[in-house]
Amino acid sequence: MSFIKYYNETVLDKKKIKFGEFSYQWALHLPKEFYTFFDENYDFIIDEIKNKKDIGNFHNSFCIYKHEKRMGSFCSKLFHTILPSEFPPVDNQIRKEFNLQKEDFITGILILKKGYHLFIKENSELINLIKKALYKNKFDYLRINELSDVRILDMYYWFKLNRDKKINVMCID
Repeated sequence: MSFIKYYNETVLDKKKIKFGEFSYQWALHLPKEFYTFFDENYDFIIDEIKNKKDIGNFHNSFCIYKHEKRMGSFCSKLFHTILPSEFPPVDNQIRKEFNLQKEDFITGILILKKGYHLFIKENSELINLIKKALYKNKFDYLRINELSDVRILDMYYWFKLNRDKKINVMCID
């Protein structure tokens, strides 16, 4: 619930991102020195994302820590937060599900972005079916009417993968 509340505030309500909290809420393990740069350059960073929408260039310019550690997951979640209808918030589990773990993280994001958009375009009835299932009062906190189709599809995969993981663990026990 803590994450959903945070997601709603930053993505739907466009509350200013504090990158230490962003890192915590998205379960990213970022060095303070890395995310402090984003806090100190907030307006420039947000304008860069909104105006250029170029995740590859952005990643290469701002998301490689100490010339070695690539922060692709952070980059995808940040782009999703600012442009939720355009970019999925990719994590390793989703990459693995689509056999993209051998791809560069940014390449994987772009493949998933294109795949999500194609699926949404060709399967609007399935997206609406997922939304309909989530319109129940007990899911009001999700604010389904305000979520992008990209987020709806991403939530579906995330919950499916986590449910399948729990089922597999239960079968092993």
